[in-house]
Order: sequence, then structure tokens, then C-alpha cells
Amino acid sequence: MTMRLPSRLAAVLVGLLVLNATPPGSPDLLAQSVTETKIQLMADALRARDAGDYVTARDKLVQLKSIAGEDASINRLLEQVDDELSKQPPQASAKSTSTGSGSVTSTVAPAAPVSDPEQLAAEEADRQAESMDRARELQRTARSQANRGQIAAAIASYDLAVEQLTPNPVTISLINEIRAERDELARMQQASRPASVTTASAVPPSAPSAGYDENRSSKAMLPLGQVSPEAVAENAEIERMILTGRSQYVAGDLRGAEETFKEIETIDPRNPEAKNFLRRIAEQRRRTGWLDKAKTREQLLAEVTQSWQRPGIYEERDRPGPKEDEQAPLLRKLESIVIPNVSYSGVGLSSVINGLSQISEQYDAPGSGPRGVNIVLLDPNQTNPVVNLTLRNLSMKRVLDFIVDSVGFQYEVQADAVVVRPGGELSNLDTEFYPVSRSTVIRMVAGGSADGGKTGSSGDMFAPNSDTVAVVSNETRAIKSFLQQAGVNFESVAGSSLVYDGSAMIVTHTSRNLQRIRNILNRYNDIRQVEIEAKFMEVAEGDLQEAGIDWFIQNTDRSQTYRSDFRTLTDTFQTSSATDNNIRIVQGGNDIIDPLPTPPPLIPTGVDLGTGSLPLALVTGTIGDFDISATIRALSRQTGTDLLSAPKVTVLSGNRATITVAQEFRYPERYSEIQSQVGQSGGLTTGGSAGVTITSGTPQDFVTRNVGVELSVTPTVEEDDYSISLDLNPRVTEFDGFVEYGGSSVAISGDTTVTVPPGFYQPIFSVREVTTKVTIWDGATVVMGGLTREEVKTINDKIPVLGDMPLLGRFFRSEGESATKRNLLIFVTANLVSPGGSPKRQQLKSVLPNSLFQNPTIVTPSGSIDRTQK
Repeated sequence: MTMRLPSRLAAVLVGLLVLNATPPGSPDLLAQSVTETKIQLMADALRARDAGDYVTARDKLVQLKSIAGEDASINRLLEQVDDELSKQPPQASAKSTSTGSGSVTSTVAPAAPVSDPEQLAAEEADRQAESMDRARELQRTARSQANRGQIAAAIASYDLAVEQLTPNPVTISLINEIRAERDELARMQQASRPASVTTASAVPPSAPSAGYDENRSSKAMLPLGQVSPEAVAENAEIERMILTGRSQYVAGDLRGAEETFKEIETIDPRNPEAKNFLRRIAEQRRRTGWLDKAKTREQLLAEVTQSWQRPGIYEERDRPGPKEDEQAPLLRKLESIVIPNVSYSGVGLSSVINGLSQISEQYDAPGSGPRGVNIVLLDPNQTNPVVNLTLRNLSMKRVLDFIVDSVGFQYEVQADAVVVRPGGELSNLDTEFYPVSRSTVIRMVAGGSADGGKTGSSGDMFAPNSDTVAVVSNETRAIKSFLQQAGVNFESVAGSSLVYDGSAMIVTHTSRNLQRIRNILNRYNDIRQVEIEAKFMEVAEGDLQEAGIDWFIQNTDRSQTYRSDFRTLTDTFQTSSATDNNIRIVQGGNDIIDPLPTPPPLIPTGVDLGTGSLPLALVTGTIGDFDISATIRALSRQTGTDLLSAPKVTVLSGNRATITVAQEFRYPERYSEIQSQVGQSGGLTTGGSAGVTITSGTPQDFVTRNVGVELSVTPTVEEDDYSISLDLNPRVTEFDGFVEYGGSSVAISGDTTVTVPPGFYQPIFSVREVTTKVTIWDGATVVMGGLTREEVKTINDKIPVLGDMPLLGRFFRSEGESATKRNLLIFVTANLVSPGGSPKRQQLKSVLPNSLFQNPTIVTPSGSIDRTQK
């Protein structure tokens, strides 16, 4: 019998450990014993089958079947063993001898036939596949045992599964997988053991006390729980958290696992297991992080394609009414109480105030809180002026206004009472602090400064080179001027003042004027900013069709010549230079050197004229005494250009924003003069030569021009907080080519002449620009401008009579047509945007108004932390 004794001994030792680890009377004892018996019988059967001892293998499988019952895998193995036994001759059968209750089987396997290498390789591959199948079967069994809580049996199954595999490049991945599951299960078993009283003997060898006094008896050591109970509790808590974090990691809760292991690091900064799991979490996120880049890239490209969709009607909305200012409750009550009739003739102010307080209780609507209004008169000098007044159907607030104005007093609406006191005295001034946002200051300064909001020496109060103190001082004057124009008088009230420190206003004034300032700030504190998008959609298409035949006929003695003089689109419409664009040096009527061509650049965006195209074919032949050649010209060409540009910018209401998406094109505005000198020595007949020195014009005074898309916009949100007025100036600039200026320069010395073309080129730009002012609603899209253009150029030449013949006449005609169509539309969209980045008023499908957009992660000193989406 072939048997691997160490493996069997290992299995027996594992079984003994399982039995010792199970407490007496445990309900799982019988189940674990049966499971171990099944595993042992299966392992013995597989070993016997691999050794060729099919009799022993069948015996083990029969025993396993009697314990496990009907099992598909056992039946399949039993059928395979029976098939192998049926193939063997009778004399090769195994002889078994039994001793007591055990049995020892000895089998003499027949000699293996000699096989070729391919057959041996195939048999080895089959054997390896079967061993991997057995290992996977044992792996599934171990997983089932682990799910039922049979940890020790599951670990034994994992060990048997590894024994079935021979390490090689094919099986190494499966071996590592099984070992990883086995080690993870062992760690979970160790972590889940109940924390008992830990003694000093349980301290790991790496502990600081290890080896300090190794020869000392364990009886001299105190229990760790008695010496350091905090350490025991901390270790138990860390083990519990490690088990929790590991379970979260296995379950796929990476965020929860990361938080757990970071908490472990907080308790134990040197914990290696927490660091290892954090490394694995970071590595797993890095492996999937490239998906964020790929996703964002594809989304951005998809947005470009979707931008070609023209605007449509997606939502019908009612225009909202103006927003009401928030008022104090007592002030609202003063406006809601309407007094039918009051009449005072020679009545003292104190009596009038007392009577109004009683009347307010009478006419106050029920259910609005405490009935009536407390009105208090503060008259230190006991002037008690006389009131003569008759009013009908007015609110109590208006009645108070008329009463105090008639006697030179004033009143202040406080939280729980109305205080009436004499006006125009320094003692009646109060001081309040008003926090002011930057956008509010910008709105007030733009409308309040006498110079249109321009302050500072640079003309721009927000210029970075302005002194901070000077800027704040200028802003204080501008805010004060704005409030003065709004009705808050600082000059006529002695002792009144306003100070702005860059974030808050400190105002000293009367109570009524302080209330006016509060009302103004309530209106202006609303942050208004607008997202503007100007979308340029331009399509252009060019179509060229040209066909013709140029004839050339000449007799053999060249005394007679006939040719057609057909034009082409290039000959007819191309712009040519008025000068000869060659540098020429002429001496004695002959060119000393070949002319040096300096052609001007062509304009690339004009109508396609087929410039540079070659003839389709050249046909030559002889008819009688005439040589005939025909040049066939045929050209069909189509071109197209699509332009989509959508610059977008967000800006505060009332401020100008500029966005530029362009290339900077530098070109000279001026050239220096061309210098040429000619020197002569000898002559043509004697081999003389001429020396020529030419200095071309040097470009000077370079300027820069933006070639691309520019957008300048100033939005103003109207008081209804719904309409947006736009001062727009979008511009699209394209470079079309160069044009040459000036004439040729000629230098003459004797019979030598040098001709130099000017070479003064200036660029040509195509500009499509719109300057307009429009008012649109929040979220609306309007067509701000457009351009539709079609340019067609044609030629139709023919030889008289011959060109009019049916069918054959086409050979004596030259026809061509070039057409260019261009359509440009400019759409403008304006959206009110909240400081959180979302639409301020619009209700979108998945975004509520005034939502806050944030980056998904935030970087802290401890690392990157993910935000939790609300």
C-alpha cells in the first residue's frame, strides 16, 4: 500500500486537537467527528485511486457512502473506480487480509505500459486537473463548515485541500487562495476566543519584558490583568475592532473598514495589522481610481456632443412676484391695526399717546398674540406739546407718523414697545453694527459713488496695487453717499457717523434712520450672481464642381495653331499680386542668377477655387497633318467646417466678466526700410561679377491679437429677482492670412539692376462680433445674433457653334461652380446661481434650489477624507 505517513499523522494530530478543543458535552462534538471521518475516508480513497489500488479506493468510498448517504460526487468517484476495476484482469486483483477490526490491503499494480511523451503529458494534465477538482471540492466543504461555525474542521479541510496539489505554475494560484482563506479563518478563530485572565506567560516573545529574566519561575510572575488591567482592556478592545474591521473589509464596506482601522491607529499608532489593512484599502481604491478619470473624460466628451442640441421648452413657469421685506412683528402689527377715525384739538401729547394705546387694543385683530401696542412717551423736559389733528381710516403706524411729525418728536419701534421721544437731540442717537457681505458693498458702491464707483489712484478701487486703507476709506465715502441718496441724511443730524472696516458698518444715527439702513441692507444683502453661457454654433460647407477640356491643335510645320482659351475658377477669381514677387538681379539685360520667388501667403478661408489641382489626363494624338492634344480638367470637391464654442462664466450682479479662449497672434505694425547695395567689377565678356547686399525690412512694433472666442458680459439682476439684464459683447476672431503692402524696390548701378519685392505683410482677421443689451428671465435662452451667408462663383466658357452641339458640345465647353454656405447662431443662457453652486430658484430633477456642491474628498492633515452625501 502506498501511503504518505506525514500527511496522515498531520490529519490525526488535527483531529486530536479538534477533540481537545471541544468542551465536554458540546453538541458539536458528534457533528465534527462525523465530518472528520468523511474527510479522512475521502482522502484515503483519493490516495488509493491515485496509487492504482482501486480495491482499497472502492472500499473507502463504500464506507463514505454509508455515512454521507446519496452524494453526487461520491457516486461519481465510485463509478470511476468500478470502471477501472472492470478493465483490469482477474489476476491483477488485490488480495486483502484482515486483522481484528482493522484491515491492511496490499495491491500489486500491473506494470505500466510504455507510453510516448504526448500520452504521458496528457495523463499528467488529466491527473493535475483531477487534483485541482478535488482541492476545490474540499475548499467548498471547508467554506460550508466555516459558515456552520465548525472552524477547526474547516481548517483541517483546507489543509487536506492543499495536500492534494503539487506546487507548479498552474496550481500555485489555487494553493495561495486556499492558504489565504485558511489563514484568515485561523485569525478570526484566534480573535473570537473569549478573553480570559491573561498571565505573564501569555506575553509574546517580542514584548519588552521577554528575555529580561527568562530563568525566573512563572510562579514569581503576577497576572497581567492584575498588573496592568488597562492594557488588558485595551488589547481586548483592539482585537474586537480588528475583527470588526476585517469583517467590514471582507463584506466590501471599505469606508467602514477604513474608519475602524484609523480608529485602531489612534489607539495604537504602531499596530501593524491596521496599517496593513489601510494599505490594502488604499491599493484597492487606487486600482479602481482610473475609472473616475475615464468616466469624467467620456462625460466631458459627451457634453460636447450634446451641446449641439438647440434650446427647447422644458418647463412652463409662472413669473414670481416681488419679494417682500421681512418686518419686525410689532411693526407689522402697527401696519395691520386700522383706526376708523381720530380727532385731536388742543390735546396734550401725553393724553394722545395714552389714548392711542387704548385704541390699539380695541382694533387689534384677535389671534395675533397679545392685544394692543405698548406706546411709551419719554419727555424729560415735560414739554407736552399740543396736538391738533383729524385722521380717518389709517393704520396706527401712519397715525403715529403724523402725530410725531406735527409736534417735532420721533418714535422708535422696539421689540415690545413703541418709544416716543423728542427729536433732533444728540442724546437720541444710537449705534448699531451691520455685518455687510462683499457683494452688498459692490452693489452699493457701484450705485452710490459720485464717480461711478471708481476710487483710488488707479481708477479701480479693487485694483491689487491700491493701498488697503485708502480703498476702505473710499468705500466708506461711497457707502455713505449711497445711503445719503437713499434718504439717510448724515449732514443734518449732528453727531451721526458711518464707519466701514471691510466687513461691517458701524453707524451712529437716530433710531428711524437706523431702521431705514436695516431695511436697505435686508434688500441688498441678498447675494445675486449669474452664470452666463454664450454658445456659438457655426457650420460651413464648400462645394466645388469643375469640368472642361483644353484643346491644342497644330500642324506639322507649325504654321497653323488652334487652341481653346477656357478659364478656370482659379484663373478667374484668384487674387494675384500686382508686383513680381521675385528677387531679380539683371546685368546687361540678362539675369545673373535665377529669380528668387517670394510669393505672398494665400488666404485659406476663402471660397475654394481648386488652386493647385492638376489636370485629370493629357491625351495626345495625330490626325493627318495635325498634332492634337487635349487636357482634361475634372474636379469635384466638398469641404466642411463645424464650430461649437460655449464660453461660460459666473459673475456677481452689476460686475463685468471677461472670458477668453484664444491664441495670441503677434505681428508687426511697422517695418524698417529695405536696404540694397550693388557693387560691380569687370564685365560680362571678361567674366566680371556684381556684388549685391540686400537688407530686408525689419519687423517693428509688435502687437498682440487674440484669435479665438472672447466674451465680455455685465449682468444685472432686476429687483424682481427673476429678470436679468445683460450687456453682452461676444466675439469670434479667425486668422485668414496675409496681404502684402508697398511696391518693389529697385537698386541700379551701371548696367546692374536689383529688384526686391516689398515683403510687407499684414494679417487679415475675420471677426464676428455682437454688442447688445437684452433682458431675459432666469434660465432662459435667447438667440442673440446670427449670420447666414452663401457665396457662389461660376464660369461657363464655350467655343461658339461647337459648344452648342447636342452631346458633342460638352467637349467644347468649360464649366465650373464653387459655392460656400455659412450659418452662425449665437445663443445666450443666463441662470441665477446660489453661492453653493446650484441654481438659486430653478427646481431641477435631482438638484434642489440653493444646494451646496462640494468636492467628493477633502484633504486633512491625516489624509484624504470622503464627504458623506446628504
